[in-house]
Amino acid sequence: MNNSIFDNLFIFEMANSHQGSVEHGKDIIRAMGRIARKNNIKAAVKLQYRDLDTFIHKDFKDRTDVKHIPRFMGTKLNYEQFSELVSCIREEGMLAMSTPFDETGVDWCMDQGLDIIKVASCSSLDWPLLAKIEKTRKPIIISTGGKTLADIDKIYNYFSHRKANFAFLHCVAEYPAPADSLQLDFITRMQKRYRDIPIGYSGHEDPNDNTVAMLAIAKGAKILERHVGLPTETIKLNAYSMNPEQAEKWVEAAVTARTMCVMKKENTKYISQDELDSLHSLMRGTYAKRDIKAGEVLTENDVYYAMPLQEKQLFSGDFKEGMVASVDYKADDKIVEQPKLTGVGIVRNAVHDAKGMLYEAGIALGTEFEVELSHHYGVKHFRQTGAIIINIINREYCKKYIIVLPGQFHPSHAHRVKEETFQVLYGDLDVQIDGQGEKHLHPGDMQTVLRGEYHSFSSKTGAIFEEVSTQHMKSDSYYKDPQINSADPMERKTYLKKW
Repeated sequence: MNNSIFDNLFIFEMANSHQGSVEHGKDIIRAMGRIARKNNIKAAVKLQYRDLDTFIHKDFKDRTDVKHIPRFMGTKLNYEQFSELVSCIREEGMLAMSTPFDETGVDWCMDQGLDIIKVASCSSLDWPLLAKIEKTRKPIIISTGGKTLADIDKIYNYFSHRKANFAFLHCVAEYPAPADSLQLDFITRMQKRYRDIPIGYSGHEDPNDNTVAMLAIAKGAKILERHVGLPTETIKLNAYSMNPEQAEKWVEAAVTARTMCVMKKENTKYISQDELDSLHSLMRGTYAKRDIKAGEVLTENDVYYAMPLQEKQLFSGDFKEGMVASVDYKADDKIVEQPKLTGVGIVRNAVHDAKGMLYEAGIALGTEFEVELSHHYGVKHFRQTGAIIINIINREYCKKYIIVLPGQFHPSHAHRVKEETFQVLYGDLDVQIDGQGEKHLHPGDMQTVLRGEYHSFSSKTGAIFEEVSTQHMKSDSYYKDPQINSADPMERKTYLKKW
């Protein structure tokens, strides 16, 4: 599913704030267009479509005592008038979208070629309407105000089974919504539960409170929506709609929040030189406690730690007992030995990375497992070639988790007896099977490997996949590269009982 249209999207919700006037509606659209251009944002203006001739029961059209009906009837626009507003939205360089409340409204969205269709909270379990919307194959944004997790699960399953391109908005359907009702932590819950779709926030809080938008961004909201309008001498906005000045401050606050929150380096944390220099000035160096001769083996009793950490000096955190002095030191001299990366260090660092990947994927191992590191060309080359195998069960059936570190490659091999099926749980996995070409797998994807089929795998950003197979037996694997086949298993395997 292509979610790019939803990324960093601002939605200006007009609702009935056009007051039934096309010209007033255009004034609102132009005001929002100026804000979008000034702040260089991706913005959409959202209308609301209802065929009032059929949407309201004929016996209630003239009733003034039924909520919403007088407002709907008093601000009615027809298809041609809405088309004028859509043209104005496009002239202002923004996306055009609408919330259809009935099937005719969906037809209007299609006839006008709108970019996005919105499902209101009140309609998010209206299955006849949802069926009509889904069939449009348009990008869909669904508000979830007043919906339980069980309700949202149903909606998610409905659209995901049909491979729709959709997003959810966390929403509290109180107008205006008090601060203690916003439950912004639910954005995080939705992100964990519905990992493959964007989650946004539709706000109805005090229009002057922009901390909510900033918090929603910090929680990971990809879409922000607010009601907007344009007050005049005769038009007063309701308690949850923003005037253009408030809308601009809302956008500016959200853009600032995104700047604060955005990762500056793909898939990892960026650390600036200024940050490193700042920390370096507070770090402790390693100093000789006594006179030391070159060739002596250093212990904790031979050194002490103090600031400053001088150029080329050994950082206190890098000192290891057993280091050998390469030069003579006098008492209080800085120690300039540099730590050497050993096989133990390589294994320890790989284990830490693998555990971090398991934490991020939410995979709990329990206590009964064995860890196997395959380093086909030696431990020194493990980061380039190998994998971490976590053996969970090995009876007549076998279950393993296999962790492929970022950039790691597991060379081509086959099994004489074992048949196995992979299912990716986290990250990206490229699997190469002889005669079938390369397959790019993502979480949920599966691949079966038959006996005797040569296969290899690798990952760009790191992967965890589950292997379910027939019983695993030692010496069942054989490799295309004769160098690996001839190597002593102790040279290419490291086993850990605990980590």
